[in-house]
Amino acid sequence: MRQARNCTSVVFSRSSNKFTPPEFPGYHCVGWVKQAHGLRGELFVQLYARKADWLSDLNNIFLLAPGNSTLKTWDVEYARPHKDGLILKVKGVSDRNVSETMRKSGVYIPQDLLKAEEGEAPYLAQVLGFKVVDPQGVVLGEIVGFGSNGPQDLLQLKRENGVEALVPFVEAYLQHIDFDKHQVKMDLPPGLLDLEEE
Repeated sequence: MRQARNCTSVVFSRSSNKFTPPEFPGYHCVGWVKQAHGLRGELFVQLYARKADWLSDLNNIFLLAPGNSTLKTWDVEYARPHKDGLILKVKGVSDRNVSETMRKSGVYIPQDLLKAEEGEAPYLAQVLGFKVVDPQGVVLGEIVGFGSNGPQDLLQLKRENGVEALVPFVEAYLQHIDFDKHQVKMDLPPGLLDLEEE
């Protein structure tokens, strides 16, 4: 999984996604417009993942303005990485006054951009809703979200008893991801989930 915001290994995972399920089927929220940038209508987009592995495939961006319930489509003129986000220029916005009105908008991309090719590490969004099972196939919980403790991604598991727990999503624990069965097989240290529930 190619990394983004918070993973231990660039080879292991990429987390180009918001840490909650998307509000719009087929789209995924990857950040928000933090501020206008410069005088030519550019936007500084803060990314949840702090990195955009999908940037080279981006042709359109979808913004959700505060208070709105529908996404607005914008053609991308150019976009480039900048700090923990990107500088974005959309067609039809050419001055700072207009770009200022776009502040705090949610930034969405098509969900298809968050699908890894065979042999690539998957995006975290691809395992949302998967069951986490132990080496014997016992279900430990369902992945309902993601988090971070800084150096590594965390899976937010909802257990059968309704309690939620955070599990480090690291190579040391991961055994296999089965996309057909929608399962993530992990060998967790004894007592880890018990500690999370205390």
